[in-house]
Amino acid sequence: MKVDGKYIWDYDIKTLDLDIPAVLRWYLARKVSFGDFKSLDSDILEKNISKLDIDPTLKSMIEKYYANKRAKTNT
Repeated sequence: MKVDGKYIWDYDIKTLDLDIPAVLRWYLARKVSFGDFKSLDSDILEKNISKLDIDPTLKSMIEKYYANKRAKTNT
């Protein structure tokens, strides 16, 4: 996943290493919290959503989205 600087005003995006799990979770949480889903890799978000420090209602909504998507794929 390529780092996108939108909504990342307080860090130098050139130094963000998304291979570090804590940095990846921080980045995903920031992007999701601001509603910037277009620049995210859906598979990576799905794998990490349970670990993100975001609003519980937003987390629940995203988890339900992926659960529904999996259910539709399996039918």
